[in-house]
Amino acid sequence: MKLASLTLLVILGLCFYAEATDIKAITTKPTAGNPQFGDRTVWPDLHGDEYFQRQKWEKSRVLIWDVARSLEKGAGKRNSKVDGSDPANWIDAATGKAAASLPDMQTDIILPDSDVPYTASLRHPDVRSVFCRHVTIGRNAALDPLYARGGFQIAGNLWIRPGGAIKTGMWTLMFIGDKHTFVRNDWPEDGVLEKLHKERQITPYEKKDIRKQPWWNNLIATYTRHAKTDGGSTEVVGFVAFADEVGIQSGTFIVGRDSRFITLGPSSIDVGKGATLALMDGSHCSHGMNQLMRDWRVSAGGKLTGGTPDRPLKRDAFMGMGYGNWMNLPVPEPENQNKKKEPRLTPDGSVMQYGYGGYSTLVQGDLIGCPAPGSSARLVVCWQRMRGGGAGAWGRKDEAFKEFFPTIEPKIQLWISPESKIENVRFDNLSRGGIVTDNIQTFEKWENVSFGSDCLSKDPKEIIRSYLEEAEKLKQRDPGAKIPHPTSPLDPEKKYTTM
Repeated sequence: MKLASLTLLVILGLCFYAEATDIKAITTKPTAGNPQFGDRTVWPDLHGDEYFQRQKWEKSRVLIWDVARSLEKGAGKRNSKVDGSDPANWIDAATGKAAASLPDMQTDIILPDSDVPYTASLRHPDVRSVFCRHVTIGRNAALDPLYARGGFQIAGNLWIRPGGAIKTGMWTLMFIGDKHTFVRNDWPEDGVLEKLHKERQITPYEKKDIRKQPWWNNLIATYTRHAKTDGGSTEVVGFVAFADEVGIQSGTFIVGRDSRFITLGPSSIDVGKGATLALMDGSHCSHGMNQLMRDWRVSAGGKLTGGTPDRPLKRDAFMGMGYGNWMNLPVPEPENQNKKKEPRLTPDGSVMQYGYGGYSTLVQGDLIGCPAPGSSARLVVCWQRMRGGGAGAWGRKDEAFKEFFPTIEPKIQLWISPESKIENVRFDNLSRGGIVTDNIQTFEKWENVSFGSDCLSKDPKEIIRSYLEEAEKLKQRDPGAKIPHPTSPLDPEKKYTTM
């Protein structure tokens, strides 16, 4: 019965192939290489100031995945992948015949819509990387860059239509080149995630399996690196989620208006020296877990901005972060606890609880909001509003921890360098002592900074935790004590452990 059903699906797919291989129909539809920005039914929310709209592209080779050939070879079967090292699996749009060579950095690829789900593999047998220019992934299509240990490198636009997917496994999706591009993945059609986003709802803690949270659907890849040169940028349109590390190494990475960018695992978002992460009106960039560990780093020379000087904010943009055990609650020991390891003690000799005294975000660069004239819009630094939690490299899954974690109130802590420029920022969801810096004088240099109603205090003297002051207290208590590094967790004080 199953074989008969599969045969019927393949036959239906082959019938659909007549439409799928209509090269003119495929290439005249909106694609990553032919976006048709003027069509408001396809692009209803463009404002005209997006950088990717200004980009001019030279005509290039276009390859279309041969759906019928791949279905004949089993691409519609469960877990089946057709060999991507064979150019004959691609149709050259210019000739209508099998491609003579595999895609390269000057090639656009299109995986057509299909009534039968299929997976198209793509690999270069002689190199470790997979690369191309514009990428369009249609309905029921999945692109699998096989063995791409050097990363799947995209120099152009990436458009994943509803029902499409990339299967990058443990490899890295890399945005490269010097052009202004977009990565578009529309919000799921059921509207659940978009509603959660727009209403800034809190996703409850899932004790059984965090991956059952709706945000875990439609992951694009595991890792990502943004390595644009000469001022190039990539802009997120819709909902883009990764499973692990995100590195904004160079160029400008933009989370577009009302869009969401998330890394869901116990990972970090790193903004490197010279790089910019820009959040537009109504956008939100965050993690999906509260990790009891560092999850953000803005390096010295890097910037995280709300809007840009030429695209200023008219509505708030949100930088979301996780929270740790700021309440100093007793954390149950894991079953595989190393009994030989000496516990860390507080100055009064009690055991310092796991994760306490730390912070989730390290800011050594700049946090800058760019509001439009007369606008009260701000770059908002806040909790990410997802209750998922974990501790350690990949999170604790023992039942005791699952019972404990939801008892922590979601308040954030971050460390800010005295060299950082902080302008037009509203901090929200701060615990007392939630901002660690060298001293209160550092805070006084910041411009147009405020504290939201969900902070445990609005008094800077309670919000700002002075590293220098506490280090001096430690030295007075113990003249021979080693002063901790400025970014090390500080010893707890009672006023920081209460609601």
